[in-house]
Amino acid sequence: MHPDKHLRRFAALVAWIGAAASAHAAVAANATLAAIEAADQADRAAGSNAIDWAVVGKRDASRRAQVMRLLQAGHVRTADDYLNAAVVFQHGEDVADTRLALALATTASRIDPANKDAGVLAAQAWDRILVKSGRPQWYGTQFARDKATGRWAISPVEAGVVSEPQREAMGLPTLAQTQAHLDAMNARK
Repeated sequence: MHPDKHLRRFAALVAWIGAAASAHAAVAANATLAAIEAADQADRAAGSNAIDWAVVGKRDASRRAQVMRLLQAGHVRTADDYLNAAVVFQHGEDVADTRLALALATTASRIDPANKDAGVLAAQAWDRILVKSGRPQWYGTQFARDKATGRWAISPVEAGVVSEPQREAMGLPTLAQTQAHLDAMNARK
């Protein structure tokens, strides 16, 4: 199925969720979806410098297909479910996957406004969409490895769109904290 078709179907699902979120308040989170997200995170536990992306990329594609089946079957119902699905799609290969991650994370944050992880993931997805589209990011959550030097660097950030206090209020690190993290990654390589 074409990714745009997935997005249209998901948009209809998000509209339905907005109306039915309170009816799902007592529904338990989907254990299968939680396990899929845990596997996604386990593949990244070694750190960016030690991941075999040829292997992990295939696993990511399989996980996205599993999550899409769960979405289509209506088995994604709680804020945690939407957040877990968003994490999996955040690691997609193209902008359509990342747009779906943004929609899923936004839905999670609307179902549970206190869920800070959903807001952080929405900011990360938005930044990733901008970077993949060749534009400067807003929040400073995306970085890339320079192929020539092997060093990690923050992808360009559009100045003045998001302030440091706004980043901190969302639960995001400041740009200086992100740079310190990258410096540590560069020192370990």
